[in-house]
Amino acid sequence: MRAQALVSYTAYAGRHEFHGGNRLVELKRVADILRERRAPAFRLDQVRQAVYGRFVSSYDEIAVLPLDLRRTLERGAPILSLTLREVLVSQDSRAYKAGLTLCDGKAVETVLLRPSPRRWTACVSTQVGCAFGCVFCATGLGGFERDLTAEEITDQVLFWRQYMRREGLEGRLDNVVYMGMGEPLANYDNVAESLRRLTDQKQHGIGARHVAVSTVGLPDGIERFGEDFPQINLAVSLHAATDELRSRLVPVNKAYPLSALARALEKYLGRRRRKVLLEYALLAGVNDRPQDGEALVGFVRGLGRPELFHVNLILYNPTQTLFQATPEVEARKFQSALLDAGLKSTIRQNLGVEIQGACGQLMGQER
Repeated sequence: MRAQALVSYTAYAGRHEFHGGNRLVELKRVADILRERRAPAFRLDQVRQAVYGRFVSSYDEIAVLPLDLRRTLERGAPILSLTLREVLVSQDSRAYKAGLTLCDGKAVETVLLRPSPRRWTACVSTQVGCAFGCVFCATGLGGFERDLTAEEITDQVLFWRQYMRREGLEGRLDNVVYMGMGEPLANYDNVAESLRRLTDQKQHGIGARHVAVSTVGLPDGIERFGEDFPQINLAVSLHAATDELRSRLVPVNKAYPLSALARALEKYLGRRRRKVLLEYALLAGVNDRPQDGEALVGFVRGLGRPELFHVNLILYNPTQTLFQATPEVEARKFQSALLDAGLKSTIRQNLGVEIQGACGQLMGQER
């Protein structure tokens, strides 16, 4: 059964790779062009400083570069590998959703959030669509098309930094969550490279502890992630703590049941004492009953180190499915039961619901 599941959930990756040629900006490509042009070595630092320090949108903004060199770089190594289709802004201006078009015409969405004054978080996508089909999530409704490259992932962060500069938004974008479209650990190599670039102080310069990667619970990916990125935060989309219910809500549970997920988390925690975030979208009458809370408490306690888990309760955001959100008063009761049992738990701020930019609402294509 496990071998069959591996085929059904991961075989697509090799068939949907995308490389994109020279249109994907990389410092290496910039360096190659500078070398071909016999430009002084300091030109690379000038480009790096302008792109990652001042967040310029065009080489024309780097006035210290000769005009002909700016033109050559614009043609050979565009700063972004994607173009903007539209930006939607929430009424309270705390959530922004961008529809982006990739080099091959595919579309993704990414979100910029302001959970507190002057602090910004980018929610990035890692795939066009998603193959995992969580029944309450809009992303999987259109199926899976392809993985994003490392550049296409990090360019979402760079896009938002450029946007903030252009629009005069105050504060810093210093948090990144891999919670947009797609399953990050099913696109492991590209996600890993994007994480290295994001946390490289000579590139995006995001602190490792300010980055979180979310997964539906792929055991091998969790173990590998823990070995490769011990300082980056892990979030698991749990949503139910019994196999019967979780298999209905998160179909990958049929291939990797809770016992497999538990073993992976135990190994993950055996190497570090970093807290793990458990994401739990509350669905009225489905997974918000007292017995669901008891099962959740039992699952976390069974992992042996409940103090290292934090349950993030999510008020379900409307999609094209038939589920309903748990009323907030009932969500508070569910949370209280977890707290009384000794688990750490919060209810996530729902930002961007009206622009369909909240958890589970991203689709990529025009609606």
